[in-house]
Amino acid sequence: MSVKSKVIDVINNKSFITLKEFMQISLHDEEFGYYRKNKPIGNNGDFVTSPEISQLYGEMIGIWLSQILITNNISFCNLVELGPGQGTLMKDILRVVKKLIKENLEINLHFIENNVHFIKDIKREFPQSKLHSNINTIPKEFSVYIANEFFDALPISQVKISNDKIKNLVIKQDLNGNFYKDFEESKDQKNSHLKKLNLNSGEIYEFSEDSDHIISFIAKNIKSYGGFILFADYGYTELTYKSTLSSIKNNKITNFLDNVGEQDLTAHVNFNNILNIMNCHDVKNLKILKQSKFLKDMGIELRASKLIENNLEKEKEILLGLNRLINHEEMGSLFKIIYSEYK
Repeated sequence: MSVKSKVIDVINNKSFITLKEFMQISLHDEEFGYYRKNKPIGNNGDFVTSPEISQLYGEMIGIWLSQILITNNISFCNLVELGPGQGTLMKDILRVVKKLIKENLEINLHFIENNVHFIKDIKREFPQSKLHSNINTIPKEFSVYIANEFFDALPISQVKISNDKIKNLVIKQDLNGNFYKDFEESKDQKNSHLKKLNLNSGEIYEFSEDSDHIISFIAKNIKSYGGFILFADYGYTELTYKSTLSSIKNNKITNFLDNVGEQDLTAHVNFNNILNIMNCHDVKNLKILKQSKFLKDMGIELRASKLIENNLEKEKEILLGLNRLINHEEMGSLFKIIYSEYK
């Protein structure tokens, strides 16, 4: 059975499938989900993330982590990465940390990963690390949580208010077997949160229950046992009330209803929502910056200059990577980072 056939089964059973269910099956189905069986990251994949663009990115996060550990006099912590992929980011982070903190530091690595190929990569690169299939088995101890382009890939729901009724975006199938979008009245008409939105005609509200669960879990752990976060993703701090759902295959934008189970589906991350959840659990001292500002504050331009001095033959490649990371026409503005500031 394929992902598409599983989607069709749900539609046949109840005449539609919700967007959340559609994304869950397409991306995370245990047998055939896109993130389970493909190798989507890299030049030969469907998209490229910041750590693959340049080592500078991971090195700046390594500097942030080193400063966190030094400033707070931390000698032991769990370092938890959500969605590590091939492990590129963690390798760059640890190289910097080990250079800046040479002794009296013990780090236990934990990774949350479900992709069969990436699990092999992680086991090979970090044989002493512990792998988890979800957040619920992460140790309840002092931990630093890092996630790069993780939350954008979790299933979302889209709702609108019509005639004072909450309606969910769903996917249906026409007589020719083609998928199409529609809105169905939600069973959750008493949801005060959604009712209070007062959406205007045509406005869409997006939310991810999966993201909220993970963020709440991390916030509770930090509140009880201490810790810090750094989450990077493309997203926004002010609601736009429109769909941000997109799909990519072979580094090209596609229709999200095509290539079911064979392409990346993502949505922009609501960074203020992350901040609000953290604050509700009394996790403070967090800051949200555009990726460009964060990387510049960490010293990425100086580091690029030093790297070029030692690798003159790679100057063009280094500058190209730097530009993609910090240029506002590239990733500099669209990508945001929420992180714990030094205490």
